[in-house]
Amino acid sequence: MSTPTEQLQLALRLALRAHNTNEADAAALVRTWPHLVEAAQAAYEQFDGFGASAPAGPIDRITVDARAMAALAERRVWPPRRGPLDASLQQVTAALRRSTEVSHVDPPADQKEADRLILSTLWSTSQLVSRVVRDRAFDVRTDPGLSDVQKREQLPAVKDVARRFNALEQLAAESLRSGSGIMPAMSPQTSQFRHAIAAWDVQAHRALMDDRSTAVLHVLSHLEAESVKGLERFVSQAADSGIIDQVTADRLSQILNDSSASWARLRDVSAELSFSSVPVPMGLIQAGRNLQEQFSVAAAAADPNDHPQLLLGLTGHLASAVTISAAVRETIDSGELRAPAKAISRVMTEQNPGHDHTPVDPVAIQRRLTLPLNFDVRRLLDGPALRVFLDADEAMNRSAGLDAMYRSSTMPASTARPGTHSAIERRSPVAMTPPGATPPPSR
Repeated sequence: MSTPTEQLQLALRLALRAHNTNEADAAALVRTWPHLVEAAQAAYEQFDGFGASAPAGPIDRITVDARAMAALAERRVWPPRRGPLDASLQQVTAALRRSTEVSHVDPPADQKEADRLILSTLWSTSQLVSRVVRDRAFDVRTDPGLSDVQKREQLPAVKDVARRFNALEQLAAESLRSGSGIMPAMSPQTSQFRHAIAAWDVQAHRALMDDRSTAVLHVLSHLEAESVKGLERFVSQAADSGIIDQVTADRLSQILNDSSASWARLRDVSAELSFSSVPVPMGLIQAGRNLQEQFSVAAAAADPNDHPQLLLGLTGHLASAVTISAAVRETIDSGELRAPAKAISRVMTEQNPGHDHTPVDPVAIQRRLTLPLNFDVRRLLDGPALRVFLDADEAMNRSAGLDAMYRSSTMPASTARPGTHSAIERRSPVAMTPPGATPPPSR
């Protein structure tokens, strides 16, 4: 009988083979993704010896986003909820599930290998979905089966899904590189930094799923605005410390400043709709405050050997910002975001001063009920939420210039920790023409 590890190896091989499927359907892939991630989470928990007490890890972060996607699938413009699942990803899902059904005879030492196999499977499949959905965004424009109205509705939704899966791919890739053994081992301080990032990612998604209220949206937006400011300061300190090259730091600082302003705008708009006694989860507030604290101390106090892991944590955080902002947009667009009836009435009255009657049921106001936001009120949140999402995506794209193997030329080699390799050298530019070769003639 096969072992769990052998089933995980089979799942990875099937995930790689899925890339060669000629007739991959983007909508089917997206519908299948949450099922695959749930199976991956179950396989991960079988090998995890800590259970619920363990800090949030990369697989937990991917899982909570997949659950957020599945929770609002009924109200999503694209892909439609009803439709076939992808056969190739179903095979991967089946292999992951079988790894939890066979008897667990693997030694504990295989836990790290199991994590690698599961993350590799998630990385490969997210890359596949990202690529196919991106291609679908181009095909929508010329699809003869869609009317002009359908094209205008579907194209933004397909692009949003493509951006989200690109972020998930980056998150899985960052986690694989972090545990590859190439990077120096994490110090306790770097481990705290990365755990703070993961905890914020998980708590933000859970808060949006558990309580779709403007009160949660307001607090989350405020914490994100402050965290992005802390991240901007972190990038500046990291450039001064030689962790990040100055050119990349300057490019990131510009978009981070815009992102902080976008979150602040969403915070201010949602504040007008947040007159409620609904308690906001303390876990969300604590995770946000802890993340800000880690940003304030990580770069300045980091050992040079911690720099690669700090960079990987930074790229993972920027990817998480995309998935969190995507979840915010979906929550707003779904029509399930709720606010106090009195706040909705006041905002609508301000937007339509000529009306001589209340736009909301007076009984709901008197009873202090909460109501789903109607289209006119959601439209006030749509603009800031879109700007937040696009800024997060642009910041993640600009982080492609980050090099986890970078070392400032002014950094002394003697600063390495004893017993570690100080020899992660600064990369040199690759010559465009091999030595001794004759360059091509200019035209």
